[in-house]
Amino acid sequence: MISVKRIREIEKKAVAMGISEAIMMENAGANVARILNGKIGLKGKRILVFCGTGNNAGDGLVFARHSLVYGARVDVYFIKDPKILRSNVTRKNFGVLGNIKSLGKPVKFYVKKVPKMRYDILVDALLGTGLKESVSEEYSRVIEKFNSMEGFKVSIDCPSGINSNNGKMMGSAVKPDLTITLHDRKRGLNPGNSGEIIVTDIGIPRI
Repeated sequence: MISVKRIREIEKKAVAMGISEAIMMENAGANVARILNGKIGLKGKRILVFCGTGNNAGDGLVFARHSLVYGARVDVYFIKDPKILRSNVTRKNFGVLGNIKSLGKPVKFYVKKVPKMRYDILVDALLGTGLKESVSEEYSRVIEKFNSMEGFKVSIDCPSGINSNNGKMMGSAVKPDLTITLHDRKRGLNPGNSGEIIVTDIGIPRI
């Protein structure tokens, strides 16, 4: 298990070694798609990815792109206008997915309003491991909507609304069937708040 502080230190060392944030994000999203495809199959599945504004959203966008490769139909919901995505690498992945969408591939974007269709898989890429305070009312409403929808629920890295260090619910939290956590299991994750937990790598050697 690992603390949020320690994973941040590891990521900084990885960047210093030349393993860029973009490489880590690509590995994260690609491996989440690979694991889900092996576990439940993505071909023909309808998927809705819930994106926030940070790097967790970037992981979700990469996942969405790789899900298309496996034959899924993917919709992406943004809690805020994607023009205000916080990191350059997340914005770049949004641009790539937008280019793919413009070619007529089966991906759609929704902003602020969650689509009312039924999905086979719901993916939580709203909030990452850095959460320290209670989630805002805006995020809380979306989290409750996520939880109320039918479909197999997956969180990337950690369930949104869970403090990754101590496992506490910060007001409200996603209740996933599966959490695919990155590089190492975060200290606060357990089956009670995260469902099944699978660890996947993001390309950082364990040194």
